[in-house]
Amino acid sequence: MDMMTPVGMNTRWTNRFGPGFSYYIGMIPILLCLGVSSSAWAWGEEGHEVVASIALNFMAPAQKARLQALLASDEDPLTAHDPVSVASWADRLREAPGSGRTVTFQHSRAWHFVDIDRHHPDLMQACQDFPLPSQNTLASAGPERACVVAKIEQFSAELARYKRSGFQPADRPEAVLALKFLIHLIGDLHQPLHAIDDHDRGGNEIRVKWDHLHAGSLHHYWDTVFIEQMDPDPARLAQRLSARITPDNLQEWQRGTPRAWAMESFATARSQAYDPLPAPDEKGHYALTDAYAHQAMAMIALQLEEAGVRLAKTLDDCL
Repeated sequence: MDMMTPVGMNTRWTNRFGPGFSYYIGMIPILLCLGVSSSAWAWGEEGHEVVASIALNFMAPAQKARLQALLASDEDPLTAHDPVSVASWADRLREAPGSGRTVTFQHSRAWHFVDIDRHHPDLMQACQDFPLPSQNTLASAGPERACVVAKIEQFSAELARYKRSGFQPADRPEAVLALKFLIHLIGDLHQPLHAIDDHDRGGNEIRVKWDHLHAGSLHHYWDTVFIEQMDPDPARLAQRLSARITPDNLQEWQRGTPRAWAMESFATARSQAYDPLPAPDEKGHYALTDAYAHQAMAMIALQLEEAGVRLAKTLDDCL
């Protein structure tokens, strides 16, 4: 395909993903016009902010107000207390051991991904049969070996219980924790390299380079480098992506469950991140083509949109 040829924004294609998956690649012409940015923004901040911002654009007003009120009651100094700022809270928490915090949540390190085997995909196996928290244990307390899918389910269920009881004052500290984890983890689930493994730590052991940019891991490129090239301003990127989302997109993307979303992310990672890699050089490193990079950015744009829409629906249901 000529990478300069405009592709319809709602072009659908399923052949590379199998039945049940539909994607569009209308972001490619936009990305080609943007060129390469030297921005130092990182996916860990920008991507999560984009997802949260998109979600706010599609939440029901009453649920959005309840979300903002609950977060405003938080006293944790790690981030500001609005939905966009807390989107990166779980990563900052994980990366701040020895900070003097009473609770560091080091047991949450495995909650950010699900290692679905590239060649033998089995979600149940990857999530170790979905262990549940012990009876009367808060979702924020464990279990340590739970995958991102399990934790999304657990925090969603916990918030639904609190909703039924009217978010009583005694429940609000845990409800705030559940919201902060949920906002972050739904974003993580839609980063394709967080949902696949080829005995390479989710692409962290695959060395790649594109154009004049610094070499890094395949995971880092999908996690950080590609999104840096899309737009250095997360609020502006969120508005541009939100504007592309149609009523049909909303209806389609709001369906399904975190388990189905995990398998979609896995399919994207396998067919868009791994399968199109060029042959490695003598050192086992990969020089990415422009076609690979532009297609990856188009898929990342779609993943951000889907994550935002699904986060909005999840929060509306839980609040």
